[in-house]
Amino acid sequence: MSNQLDLTFDTPEPIDLYVENGRGLVDVTATDTTETTVRITGDRAEEFDVRDLGDRIAIIAPPRSGGFLGKDPRAEIVVEVPVASALHAKVGSSDVAAHGRFADTRVDSGSGDVTLDVVEGDAVVQTGSGDVTAEHLVGEAHLKSGSGDVIVRRSESPLVVTTGSGDVRVDAARDDLAVKTGSGDARVLSLGSEAVFTTGSGDLVVDEVAAGRITAKTASGDVRIGVVAGTPVWTDVRTASGRLTSTLAGTGEPAPDQPYLEVRATTASGDVTLHQS
Repeated sequence: MSNQLDLTFDTPEPIDLYVENGRGLVDVTATDTTETTVRITGDRAEEFDVRDLGDRIAIIAPPRSGGFLGKDPRAEIVVEVPVASALHAKVGSSDVAAHGRFADTRVDSGSGDVTLDVVEGDAVVQTGSGDVTAEHLVGEAHLKSGSGDVIVRRSESPLVVTTGSGDVRVDAARDDLAVKTGSGDARVLSLGSEAVFTTGSGDLVVDEVAAGRITAKTASGDVRIGVVAGTPVWTDVRTASGRLTSTLAGTGEPAPDQPYLEVRATTASGDVTLHQS
């Protein structure tokens, strides 16, 4: 039989929220409120340790039943906090979803999916096999998944993404970007600054870039870069058995104050293609 625990705390200012959950869901919404509400639904909901520590609220799951080899309790934790609160979630297979605007955010997950709306502070996400999706990252961010995919819609500050076999997609990177994968593909729709890509067998694709520096290193993956028309491009491509193909029109040397693109690529068998975006 499922039980339910409901609690309300007076929080006129943003708080630091800490949540531990083994299985189930952690769903947190940051909204215009002066209270923090907590609803826990699950077989052992009444055993959760919920603490009001002033400017910090902690929600801690009970120990797994059956000792070390037992199972974590399954619970759905739904929390509402003031806008610009900080979030730290530590979960096993539980999914984590954060809606609204948050300050510093950290999620440590075994296999759960992680979804972030807007993080105005720094963001650190680590998951073993879960997918990671972030709509808008304002602060510096480090996102890591073993076999899950990582999707970032918009990044304003330096962003580092690491996966094993998961794919990476960044729609718009306005600051420095570093992507490292084992076999996953990486695609960036719009790049506004320096980018470093490293992969074993994944493909690296940049849909559009007008200036900056791209450094790519791959063993067997291909590199494909779309360049805005009229952008001068300087290349340094080294490959053992791959090919360099360019369909760009010649632009000559850039003027003294003219933006230009620098492409450095090292591959073993991968091809490098430059084309007009």
